[in-house]
Amino acid sequence: MSGERSPTVWLRVGPGEVGIACRYKAGPTVRSTDEGGHADAVLPGGVPVGYYARTRRDRRLAIVAPGMVRDARALLRDRPEYMIAAEARARRCPTTFCVVEVGREAALLFTRIWEDIAERPPRFVAVGGNCAQVIARALVDVGAMPRRWPPPGSPDSLFRALHRARPDARVATGFAEFVAEGDGYAIRLDAA
Repeated sequence: MSGERSPTVWLRVGPGEVGIACRYKAGPTVRSTDEGGHADAVLPGGVPVGYYARTRRDRRLAIVAPGMVRDARALLRDRPEYMIAAEARARRCPTTFCVVEVGREAALLFTRIWEDIAERPPRFVAVGGNCAQVIARALVDVGAMPRRWPPPGSPDSLFRALHRARPDARVATGFAEFVAEGDGYAIRLDAA
């Protein structure tokens, strides 16, 4: 029927998988909106983690700033539209995920890379050190995608580069709800 929403989809990220979550992106071929397209990394078990500029006022555009990592708890507090489907719908923030198999060893390395980034975050630079570029370096380091120069500069270009490198990737879109499951999260995607 026309106008009918498709059913809810569940996305589970396995112990040998990693991925990206492109925020404000309504589908794999749709560009992120000007609202603030952003990319977060997805660790094994569906655990979200993101790289951000540390600014005095949250959500301000930064050209150069100290960097910081937000884990799931900080995302829930600071970016509820990234973690709760009702908040995502209210803010018109669909998320498109791209999840790839890298093997358990590489997936553990990806997690360790993010632990290191959290301990010693690099400087945030809008061009050359933003969310997409920090994630891209981590994906390259675990063999999920080839090194490119220049590296993907936006969440959209990161998505395209990862999907092009890994056409076997699992791609799903919707208003995301991260539901605690074991040591990680099952991701419920309500139709966008």
